[in-house]
Amino acid sequence: MKKKTFWYGIIILSVVGMLLRWTGIRFEGVDYQMCLSAWYRQLKEAGSLKALAEFEGNYNLPYATALLVLTYLPVEPIIGIKMLSIIFDYLSGGVLAAVVMKCEAKNPKRNALITYGLVMCCPIMVINSGYLAQSDGIYAALALLSFWCVLRDKPIKGMVAFGCALAMKLQAVFAAPILAILYWCRKKFSALHLVWIPVTIQVLCIPAIIAGCGVDIAIRVYTQLMGEYPFMYYFYPNVWTYFQDMPYYVFGKIAIAFTFVLLLLYCVLVVQSRRAHRTEDYLEYFVWTAMTCAMFLPCMHERYNYMAELLILALAVLRPRMRFPAVVLILTSLQCYGQGFLNFPYVSPYLLAACNIGVYVWLSLDSVRGLLGDMVYDKD
Repeated sequence: MKKKTFWYGIIILSVVGMLLRWTGIRFEGVDYQMCLSAWYRQLKEAGSLKALAEFEGNYNLPYATALLVLTYLPVEPIIGIKMLSIIFDYLSGGVLAAVVMKCEAKNPKRNALITYGLVMCCPIMVINSGYLAQSDGIYAALALLSFWCVLRDKPIKGMVAFGCALAMKLQAVFAAPILAILYWCRKKFSALHLVWIPVTIQVLCIPAIIAGCGVDIAIRVYTQLMGEYPFMYYFYPNVWTYFQDMPYYVFGKIAIAFTFVLLLLYCVLVVQSRRAHRTEDYLEYFVWTAMTCAMFLPCMHERYNYMAELLILALAVLRPRMRFPAVVLILTSLQCYGQGFLNFPYVSPYLLAACNIGVYVWLSLDSVRGLLGDMVYDKD
């Protein structure tokens, strides 16, 4: 594909992506009505930095700081809030296109263009930012940027990006396992680089600290969030859909410990495989580890598998056998969004959970079989 054709394609897809999101730009979802608009009004009425010290939302203060900045701009609140998320959709598309272009495959520009188009036109991403004004696209884009920077052997930029992602939303921690895998497999950065993560978070909280919040404000917000919804199942169709009555205070810590051990075992398997890990392989590891978090951790919201849903689009472009599970995963999540926010016909969460579990098993068998095969080959 010619360079000029590639960039014309990027421009056209960017316009189409914006038009799709613009169709819902004034749609007021439940979260916007109950939370985002109220937070915006509170910050606007206060009219100064001190408003951050009295912020009543359950998002971290860097996001509240961004909302405060929006109150000074001559733009409708709903448009400003949604555009903040939409901008990061473009970053996600650009980063994943760059990752795909780096992969050892035929027609890298074509693959990158298709990946960018899938991200910009995927109904999950369109609804999340353009209709619901959610911030999942923000932390996901920053986490993907961190992954990309570390792949390019730019660890400081990668850790800063990951710190920004964590500062925006705790679910960015789902990217931590892939960073651990990159650390052990590539050995291109030092553990000391991890210091940049808390430093970045603290820097982004400086406006809130100046406003009167404590220096531990980021930690306190996330500590409060971890106990806000004490349910094993919370709208995301995962394994806990079938065990909704299990008490969180008994099984919550067990589920977290199990997920941690499962991720640790997978990391060990990846490292011990001695595979000549390609960019495409790391993309697969990222999909699996991110989805593992959403499948086994308790209290997962219907939006919390957002990163895996983004990543599997890119993986499906590179690996045809991943296209069917990608379609199933996206359609399942679309139904969750639709019946939760857009009046879609009701579908049993047990059926949706079965679809997600099926996709997860497919991914697991494909990934583990390949890694175990490499280990057997190495021994021979």
